[in-house]
Amino acid sequence: MSLPEEDLALLMILAGPTGTGKSTLCGRMTEKYSCIQRVITSTTRSPREGETDCVDYFFFDEDTFSKKLDEGAFYESAEVHNYRYGTLKSEIQEKLDQNIDLVMNIDVQGVAAFNREAKEDPLLRQRLVTVFLMPPSFEEIEKRLLNRREESKEAIERRLESAQKEMPLWVDYDFCLVSGTREEDFAKIENIWFAEKLRVSRLNA
Repeated sequence: MSLPEEDLALLMILAGPTGTGKSTLCGRMTEKYSCIQRVITSTTRSPREGETDCVDYFFFDEDTFSKKLDEGAFYESAEVHNYRYGTLKSEIQEKLDQNIDLVMNIDVQGVAAFNREAKEDPLLRQRLVTVFLMPPSFEEIEKRLLNRREESKEAIERRLESAQKEMPLWVDYDFCLVSGTREEDFAKIENIWFAEKLRVSRLNA
């Protein structure tokens, strides 16, 4: 009986309500494991100071973004604060083909778009892992947002309203991780990643 020669590169997507540490977890995965890269997304906004094209984002003008959208070049796209953002299929497909593991965090609408695409995209379906980060309580989200002291009361209320709508969506994900300490959350993400790379159904897909 032959054994699998190597594991498959995965695309792990983290999503969930604000304040659950999604960006921090993605950053820690790429920092600890050289074989994991962050997915570079696209945007129509201008580069901020210190940002580099093709490193921080793919920076497109409106016409170029619209053309790529019409061509079906994105797995998902959205408009945020009058700027458009999207995830290029080529960015993910090329790296998965090179057996490079990928991690990213997007909103729940973005994950829903990826799940729809995966039904028609064999490569994406084989490699996709979705994780929903659930706060231990709604009160904990509010506490974390207030502790940040970065936003107005109105902005926090909008985030809390969004969180209430997002929390029931955990049933649509491969995994639901109830957030604890940063170390506990990171250990769980690592365990999910290691286990999914050994899943036999992926190797036989």
